[in-house]
Amino acid sequence: MEKINQDKGLGSDMWWKRLLRIVIVLGGFWMVFNLFFSTIYPIATYVREDVKEKVAQNGGKYLSIKEIPIEFQLAVISTEDRRFYSHPGFDLRGIGRALYVNLEQGPSQGGSTITQQLIRNTILRQERSVERKAKELALAFALETQMSKREILELYLNAIYFGDGAYGAEQAAQTYFGKPLAELSYPEWTLLAGLPNAPSAYNPYVAYDLAKKRQREVLMNLVETKRLTEKEALDYLEAPLHFAKSGG
Repeated sequence: MEKINQDKGLGSDMWWKRLLRIVIVLGGFWMVFNLFFSTIYPIATYVREDVKEKVAQNGGKYLSIKEIPIEFQLAVISTEDRRFYSHPGFDLRGIGRALYVNLEQGPSQGGSTITQQLIRNTILRQERSVERKAKELALAFALETQMSKREILELYLNAIYFGDGAYGAEQAAQTYFGKPLAELSYPEWTLLAGLPNAPSAYNPYVAYDLAKKRQREVLMNLVETKRLTEKEALDYLEAPLHFAKSGG
């Protein structure tokens, strides 16, 4: 009996030792990971510099997150990346849903998060390949460890392409409506929020009906996330839009 108890104690000790080794290995990996992406390859610095350089090159105006209306932020998040504030840079549910839809209907969804899109539009090229997608996922996770969600969203909204030569939300507001982003109406914000998914296809100057269809999707997304009632969404959809130039 005494030998059995000793064997049980030995087994228990081995279990804790294994667990301790795993914790030490994971802790070491995490330290090396953070050290690499904060000093050797400072990903946050590279992304910040790239976005601000692009804004300057395109003659736009960089907006801080405090200068970007919350209504517009929520419209973009509800449409582009509903779980933005809870995922670690990639969304496994979104990837799974996109794979299912693509298998059923053909290529139509990418499953990319806002963080992945930011990586793709700054330090990675746009080509489609398995290797590039793997890098995108890894770098998106790395960026999330080095930067707050608010800054990621800020950089994304200053970098993303809205069509018709407009990069960033402020330049898009001026391009389509001839006024600053902060002065737009809810209908105008929701039309802009739908453009980054396919900026050329949804450009209201060349495809007004498609742009309105996309705006409806944005508004219904806001209804689904309980930011609007269905009546409010339909009222906004029917509201007139006054564009900066003819074509819409």
